[in-house]
Amino acid sequence: MANLAKLKLTTATRKVEEKTVEEHMRERMLANLDEQLALAKAMISGTAFAVKQTRYKTDENGERVAFEKNKRLRQWFWHDVTGTWFLELRYGNRPLKLNGEMAAIEVGERGQLVGVLETLIAAVKAGELDKAMAAAKKDRLAMLRKG
Repeated sequence: MANLAKLKLTTATRKVEEKTVEEHMRERMLANLDEQLALAKAMISGTAFAVKQTRYKTDENGERVAFEKNKRLRQWFWHDVTGTWFLELRYGNRPLKLNGEMAAIEVGERGQLVGVLETLIAAVKAGELDKAMAAAKKDRLAMLRKG
């Protein structure tokens, strides 16, 4: 107790910065859009792109061992037979409805894909997609509760 008496004790507590639901949804969407942007840039430049993630498994001695594995990325963009490129934002594993039932964005040429993704990143940061993401989250929760 003599050592503890040398310290200056106080009632101060650490303030935890709590994020709103909208901020959390934006952060997740921005992380996914950043991956899609890097994927698009790699596709345009003709290079390979992979995201590494750490996984754990139990070895023969019963100890947990970390290893890296490539994350499976699904492209949110595609092109049709005419060569027109489209982009579809996804919330979970479903397309995000941006305007009523419309979920796809017509990009045009492949080179314009990066600019459209950067515009979407700015829109998410500005909170323009909050309503669409909230509706998608509500639909997803309703679907999960049915099962």
